[in-house]
Amino acid sequence: MSPSVPAKVLSVASSYDLSQPETRLVTHTRMTAASCPYRYYQEYVDPNKPKKSFESIELGLGKFFHGYVENHFKEILATGGAIDGKSGSLIDTQDLTNNFRLAFIWQGRLRDPYRICRRNSTIEDFVSRLKCIGDNFNVFLRRLDGHVVEAVEGSLQIRTEDIHVRGKHDLVTRDPTGKLILWDWKTGRKPNAEYWEDFRDQKLQLAFYAIWMRHKHNAPDVTGAAVFLRDTADALMVESYSPRLEMDALENATSWRRKVNARTAYPAITSPLCDWCGWNPVCPSRGGRRETGISGDIMKDY
Repeated sequence: MSPSVPAKVLSVASSYDLSQPETRLVTHTRMTAASCPYRYYQEYVDPNKPKKSFESIELGLGKFFHGYVENHFKEILATGGAIDGKSGSLIDTQDLTNNFRLAFIWQGRLRDPYRICRRNSTIEDFVSRLKCIGDNFNVFLRRLDGHVVEAVEGSLQIRTEDIHVRGKHDLVTRDPTGKLILWDWKTGRKPNAEYWEDFRDQKLQLAFYAIWMRHKHNAPDVTGAAVFLRDTADALMVESYSPRLEMDALENATSWRRKVNARTAYPAITSPLCDWCGWNPVCPSRGGRRETGISGDIMKDY
């Protein structure tokens, strides 16, 4: 990777080039995992590809909600794609929570591999949370009245000379003015601007969405939007495309990839999120196996 050459989009695609080595890949989940090098190693580098000891129910709830909403929008797309925000396009929150119980509770207990990590919480607390998320989703969906669904749940890739940025989108709509918007549903809370790393990482994800939309559709007026549904229907983060945004985002991603490629050891870094990490039973910071090193030939830049 040449630090003197500005990153430039060479192509975009709606699928992944599976031939690329880890040393060229950039994703939002990789960048998040790399905040703890040990976690990054376990998930993306370890040649043995171990399985996590558990998944947090928060992660399971998020995956379930995304799958439910994906099917919902596929039905809308199959019937013409027009979103009727008054009633016709809303989800049934009772059906949502009933399906969640059927999918995650077995013989009165939370099924494997999911675990409740938050102290003093029960599965019914998460059922109630999901109901709130569904209600907030319906409130927000009413505001999309008149939008037309263009695509549901797809892959995206941005290729530069040095890296392949990968991601997934939940929904693409065209508003009544013709503007394209890529939507990402979040079941958590909006990042607090005071925590600059979380805020930056979310903005970077939206920047990738906007860059991909700009080049995929050859349209200058495109936007990436994240809707945070945990507490309210009003928590949004939006980034519209600009050449400056493209330059900053691609340079940041290239720099991150170069920094991670230079690692020769992957120590564990503790944080308040350790209890939610499925690797903590074997983590060195929790008394598990020793810290992981790696030989240079595995992580060389191809």
